[in-house]
Amino acid sequence: MSGPVDPNADRGEVPDKPLPLRRRVGGRVITEAIARIPGAWRLTRGPVRRFFADAAPGWDARVDPEGAGHLAPLADAVERLDLSPGRVLDVGTGTGAGALWLARRFESAEVLGIDVAPEMIELARAKPREEGRVRFEVADVAEASAAGSRFDLIVHLNCPVVFADVAAALAPGGMVVVAASYGSRTPFYTAHSALRRGFRRAGLEAAGEGTAGIGTWFAAAGAI
Repeated sequence: MSGPVDPNADRGEVPDKPLPLRRRVGGRVITEAIARIPGAWRLTRGPVRRFFADAAPGWDARVDPEGAGHLAPLADAVERLDLSPGRVLDVGTGTGAGALWLARRFESAEVLGIDVAPEMIELARAKPREEGRVRFEVADVAEASAAGSRFDLIVHLNCPVVFADVAAALAPGGMVVVAASYGSRTPFYTAHSALRRGFRRAGLEAAGEGTAGIGTWFAAAGAI
């Protein structure tokens, strides 16, 4: 699991023609391992970081992360769920498109976008934003919550989920949304069955799921 990750198999770039099998399998193997095996994130964090560091140059031009199609499942989830978060965490924020969209959607929320790749965070910080209400940091979920911070809404857009760390970072009654821009064709995709099991083990319960175009989303909620 600690071998190199193909830098061309990014989390959101899915062409019309089918991806080569090795590219789809690589992301899925890593994502499923993180979902199923406690401690797998510690082994895969380095390769995932290097992969996104390599993919950062030209990311926005290739992926169009601010496009309506890319954000469609996240937007659909937010519209269908009863959400009014004060603090939002965007995990695997990349160049910040999801975090900036969330800040526009929830005008009074503080939004923190995190990514393990410094190269991605550098690009996110260069984008116009409301200083003080939107921040970007190099971190994973465990590091983001290490100082005791808790979040009302935690979002994963096209990235793996570390269930125990997410549950620890979630405020009482908070919500987690896991969205995949291209559904099961998304390289870093976690099946909804695995999400349901993983969140249940972490003490969260399924709160909804849906589709938007070819994208999918899954939500889980913590106890009040």
